[in-house]
Amino acid sequence: MTLLSIGMGRAFLYDTWERSQYKQYTYEEGGAMVKIKHATSLLIGIALITGCGGQDAARSNADGGGNPKEVKLEPVTVTAAVDGTYNELFDNLLTEHVKKKYPHITLNMMRPADGNTLDNLMIAGTVPDVIFTFNGNLSSYRTKGLLYDMSGLIKENKFSLDRFESNYIADVKIASTNDELFALPYETTFHALYYNKNIFNKFGIDYPKDGMTWEQTVELGKRVTRFDGGTQYRGLDPGSGIIWISQPLSLAAVDYKTEKAAINNDQWKKVFELVKTIYSIPGNKPAGAVLNEFTKDKTLAMVGHLNIFSALEAAEKEGLEWDVAQYPGFPEKPDTFGNASVYVGTITQASKHKKEALQVLDVLTSESFQILRSKSGSISTLKSAEVAKAFGADMAFLKGKHVEGIFKSKPVQYPVASEYRTKAETIAKARFNDYAAGTIDVNTALSRAEEEINKMIDAEKKK
Repeated sequence: MTLLSIGMGRAFLYDTWERSQYKQYTYEEGGAMVKIKHATSLLIGIALITGCGGQDAARSNADGGGNPKEVKLEPVTVTAAVDGTYNELFDNLLTEHVKKKYPHITLNMMRPADGNTLDNLMIAGTVPDVIFTFNGNLSSYRTKGLLYDMSGLIKENKFSLDRFESNYIADVKIASTNDELFALPYETTFHALYYNKNIFNKFGIDYPKDGMTWEQTVELGKRVTRFDGGTQYRGLDPGSGIIWISQPLSLAAVDYKTEKAAINNDQWKKVFELVKTIYSIPGNKPAGAVLNEFTKDKTLAMVGHLNIFSALEAAEKEGLEWDVAQYPGFPEKPDTFGNASVYVGTITQASKHKKEALQVLDVLTSESFQILRSKSGSISTLKSAEVAKAFGADMAFLKGKHVEGIFKSKPVQYPVASEYRTKAETIAKARFNDYAAGTIDVNTALSRAEEEINKMIDAEKKK
């Protein structure tokens, strides 16, 4: 197979040997020849081909002098849509690395801001080869005819799934009905507890620690919620009200199997009461955009949030002294945070360049590329210790920060969500606000939410 690989082009040869653990070789980027230090391996490869009737194949890929010829692959453009937030740095980095490894492939990532949203492309009949999105969107692609089971393509091209943490493959399969694999995960998010060191220092209170429960975090929040020098300092905000706090408990507002409200129960009651307790701390009522309170106003002591490093980098330049600790947990679900949106690349059913699209995803999920992304603060879905070790290496403002606390918790398994999830959660938040304002009690809030969600679902089904 070695000699045949040479005939199939330098990019494929590099990929094949790299995967076969032949580490001692040199590669001439400008030519077609590869220099090998393991001559024995090459001889074995030639012998295997000869034994399989490979002499004719070898001759067909050689010039008159018996020297291997490079087979030029036809140029292919792989189009990609972004169903989410476009990142120009990510686009440029991936496009560059795809071209470096597969010179015949050009990745064209279309910007949503230029009118190339997925919906617009679908209306125009321009279906991309690849879609970069998050796993929660996959289920909605089924009715659009976009989903393609990549299992056969992955097996045919000997693409190893062993590189990934198994929980992220499971999170991708939430859209599957028969164990299909519709996408590959490449990055994910996290939840953490960020805190303003200046506020804790001002009041002489110890910083938050890893491993705290929500009850302990609330008590700490009470100690740093103060009115001082004409400024109201808030102690704690959960970041997204009842939603993020409910997720580690695997709660859903709608049962996706029955398509009925699933909110009027003791677990949701516990969440409602916990968040009201946080907001009811005297002086701790939300006063505006949570991130602005923490990064700009610098009046919020602790906030539970996702990856906000870019905002923190700017805030640090404006005087914010901050650090981070492990996300608070429940005693029954320790070391667990909420749904981690898993960013994925999916190949569309209509793509005419599926093999090349998989090669793009191969570059994206390679250890070398993921190390680069990890250095800039992205959380990888790979098992690689080297990728994890590289986290934040290129982010000078993270030096000295307790980022290891972030990794002490793992995400809850991503739920199979009802298509009515977003609207149901909107209703749940509205009824929670009534409860938090004191206009209704918690039982009434849950009962009304249940009734309204069921009415919403019935109405949606009739459309």
